[in-house]
Amino acid sequence: MGNPDIVYVVGAGFSAGLGYPLTKSLLIDVWDQLEKPSRNQLQKIIKFHHPAFDWKRKTSFPNIEQLLTEIHVNLSLFDSSRPAEGGFTKIQLEKAREELLFTIAEWFHDLYGQARKFSWLEPFVKRLKDEDAAVLSFNWDLILDHMLFPQGISSEGYGLSNNNSSGPLLLKPHGSLNWYEGNQINKVKDEKRITIFGKENEDDSIGAFRFPRAIKSKVGKRYTPLIIPPTYLKDFARPLFSRLWEKSTEILSTAKKLVFLGYSLPTADLHAQFIFRCGFHNQIEGRLKKGGTRHKATGSAHVIIINPDQEAARRIEGVAGPKVPCNWVPKRIEEWVIEN
Repeated sequence: MGNPDIVYVVGAGFSAGLGYPLTKSLLIDVWDQLEKPSRNQLQKIIKFHHPAFDWKRKTSFPNIEQLLTEIHVNLSLFDSSRPAEGGFTKIQLEKAREELLFTIAEWFHDLYGQARKFSWLEPFVKRLKDEDAAVLSFNWDLILDHMLFPQGISSEGYGLSNNNSSGPLLLKPHGSLNWYEGNQINKVKDEKRITIFGKENEDDSIGAFRFPRAIKSKVGKRYTPLIIPPTYLKDFARPLFSRLWEKSTEILSTAKKLVFLGYSLPTADLHAQFIFRCGFHNQIEGRLKKGGTRHKATGSAHVIIINPDQEAARRIEGVAGPKVPCNWVPKRIEEWVIEN
């Protein structure tokens, strides 16, 4: 099989339509989910970077991308910015970040039950299966994982195998709540998990539950899934993510139809902008081969942008360029799915 002709790109707006919070309000929404000691530590960190911060005023919250980027910078320059560690240690800073990410992951797992109740989701998944489409998802949640692979997930379904999948393809270049380091998930019974990247049972492999869920520790130990935190300084150096971005670029380069569903192509996500630009360029010029020549060009895809936000549509049109026809549909996802 070749690459899918139809590619759907989903972002935070897609998950918001299923009851998940948007990135811009995520820190506010998760605040009450944090345990009190974690909330107190995080409050100190936010107040250092934003002296006017008051958790009682929602308008004083930074967005989570900004906060996690500030923590990253703080850690990077921690030793260079002070002659001694002081009252707030690097370990405390790292722990506060991990507690925040773990709480978000745990909360998203809990939201799954209500998300499946949305009536438009089932016909959308049927559409994906009927079209043998690819989905490029920048979300961590497991809604599509559960519904696209009811018989259990596989490395092929995630685009992580050298073999092409015979059904829908789900690419998640920002990671997934169902993916864990091998040294964490390899302790789970063999029949409940699968290695999706790397060698079977190796500590540096990446594993997943066949039927997606969180790791549940009997002794209360916490495991943060393999997700790319929402920061301005994302790190995709790990081989797993290199493979995912390579596959994402490949399918974008040959798509005949490209549908953006609730994805706004954020200005801060330069990695995503780059692979979309590569994809649109390769549609017209042809994908590069290892020897430097190019495959035959497949032609520009028909781009449909489903999003009430005109600015988001304009950003996508700008990256696509004047040679790629774009059709903006200012509707919510559920409206478009029901009507189409």
